[in-house]
Amino acid sequence: MTNNSAGHILAIDSSTSVLRIGLRLPNEEIISRENKDRFRHAEFIFELIKDVLKAGSINKNSLEAIVLSIGPGSFTGLRVGMSAAKGLAVALDIPLIGVTTFSAVARGLFEQFGPTAVLIPSRRDEFYFGLIEAAEFDQDNIVILKTDEIESNLNNANVYGIDFDISTIQFSKDIAINIVDYKVGIADFIASGMEKYKTDGADDLFLIEPFYAQNFPVKRPK
Repeated sequence: MTNNSAGHILAIDSSTSVLRIGLRLPNEEIISRENKDRFRHAEFIFELIKDVLKAGSINKNSLEAIVLSIGPGSFTGLRVGMSAAKGLAVALDIPLIGVTTFSAVARGLFEQFGPTAVLIPSRRDEFYFGLIEAAEFDQDNIVILKTDEIESNLNNANVYGIDFDISTIQFSKDIAINIVDYKVGIADFIASGMEKYKTDGADDLFLIEPFYAQNFPVKRPK
């Protein structure tokens, strides 16, 4: 696939409780499917992939690239998506492009709402936090904050929550963006992935890993 290709692009986002699969056609139409059955991504991922391919009247051999959400998010969900995407990319010998969720939503949120802080649940009372101040986002700016640390880091930005109800956090001002006004979709990942591919090319299949933004403790046998 060339960097300016407009071919068939598969997209996978398994980083949150919603499993999203998309297929971009050469005419830029996007076919998408979702499954909201939390914790069952491994069971449904290939079923949804087959579904979008069938809806697009193509088989997997017609795919020219895969865009993958690398997180941060669910540890298990990210592994499921990574395994499926790598397996297909290797078998079909096509590029794999990984993008963070923050990068995927950066342009849409910034163009519509201006500076926006994005929150994704991490552990109890902790969130992955990224302050979007431009249409592009550097994943090195993702940090983990406790709930009571969020407002002091907003720098007068709006706030958008992914995979949780933002109204559960009380802010001193009306700055929360309602999901009705902006909803994350697989099209966000496709657009971000294609932009990354044009400038940086594909990821190394042997080096790409989920972006956890924190180290998980290893449980050792007693």
